[in-house]
Amino acid sequence: MNSKIDIAGAGYPAVRAAFNDTLQLCIGKLSKLDIELAEDILELGALDEDTPGVMEMLTDTALYSRKGKPTARTTRRAIDRIAPKLSVKHDPLKAAIAARLPAAIYSIFKAESAKGRGLVQMRDLLDNDRAVTVMDNALAAMVAKKGEMLIAGRFLDLGPWHIGFGIVQPLRKSEVLAVSLALSNGEDLETKRGNLHELFYPAELHGESIVLNALESMILALAMAVDMELIDADDLRARFGALFSGKTGGKGKRKAITT
Repeated sequence: MNSKIDIAGAGYPAVRAAFNDTLQLCIGKLSKLDIELAEDILELGALDEDTPGVMEMLTDTALYSRKGKPTARTTRRAIDRIAPKLSVKHDPLKAAIAARLPAAIYSIFKAESAKGRGLVQMRDLLDNDRAVTVMDNALAAMVAKKGEMLIAGRFLDLGPWHIGFGIVQPLRKSEVLAVSLALSNGEDLETKRGNLHELFYPAELHGESIVLNALESMILALAMAVDMELIDADDLRARFGALFSGKTGGKGKRKAITT
């Protein structure tokens, strides 16, 4: 980031306005192929554009997704192509933001507390609980009201604090556990969360289970191990029988946060 830019000194309102303008410039540069890729990933089909959050998820996916299979992606993302070419050199603040946009991360966080003037203290649960300070009025208001929260969302490090954008989704403990298990495959951190939004966004749009989607590959591997008699089915049934014999609670509604 340009060392001459005093992000904190500029103040959150000015930074947020510059950020929103820069992000919209990026969205305006998206190609038809970028949009079609996002529509395919999100399986939009007949979903109405008025569906809550659909446009935010569509543009975020178009900017930050890659073509190809998740395990073998070599092409650049749209954000990598667009951000360096924005005509913002005349505006040092927007230029600094544009330079950092490709590094924005989508991850799972624990929002621990909210302080005055929009500050939220969080921990990145996929990065060894790394402490993250976020400046975001909407998220701060939610945390102040509900207390400690588990969330998934995209955030950009601007130096003195991170700034959130797009859709922030509240999570359940079971969902965090399921995703953590699914990502415990030894891959590097960037690879693990590079396409993580592609798990959460479709689930939000189509009312699918994040837990089942995250663990699908592990469940298939377990089934194959049982069929190949690498795992004793009777022993597995005995171990898990007690867990699944009890009653489970109903599924409550939750609301995504648009930053």
